[in-house]
Amino acid sequence: MALTSKSAGEFLKRYPIGISGLLLSVLVLGAYFLRSGRVSELESQLQDIEAKEHSILSEVQDAKSLSQQYSTIISATKELESRLLRGTDRARNQAYFYELEMETGVKEVGLQPSGVTKTSGRLYDKLSYSVSVTGDYRQILSFIGRVESGRHFYSLSSASVSGAGKSDASGNGLTVSLTMNAELLGVP
Repeated sequence: MALTSKSAGEFLKRYPIGISGLLLSVLVLGAYFLRSGRVSELESQLQDIEAKEHSILSEVQDAKSLSQQYSTIISATKELESRLLRGTDRARNQAYFYELEMETGVKEVGLQPSGVTKTSGRLYDKLSYSVSVTGDYRQILSFIGRVESGRHFYSLSSASVSGAGKSDASGNGLTVSLTMNAELLGVP
């Protein structure tokens, strides 16, 4: 039996509710499948938006204490910069080593500034010093400890220790000589 427009029209007149239900079911299924693909896309967009929202809210929370953090950083920077040597102030820089000499009891044999190393791309320079001191073992260790824990930032380039093989004038023990090359952090 061939389907003609007349037989299709008769079929529609005979079963209008069934055909309407079938068409409605096809439309609903089509919409469902169309939307189900879109739902996963919308869920991923929602997750992205929620992640951005969380990030923005955490940045806003952090920004509430920003002025306090800024003042803390400024005060810490000032404290650190007070520990830097000034490249142009040779007398004050050498006075630092003389203070260490007096505090530890060593005898300074020589103190020679070796120059300033300007480091490109960095804010601070290295001020090099060659220091020679003599004293007993405890005094030398105290001197090295004071340089290490002193108020200025330093880096030890090289050090040489030798014993003279005799007691010093006070009879404290073996006289030891220390020669060290140190780089102190400073500003020009």
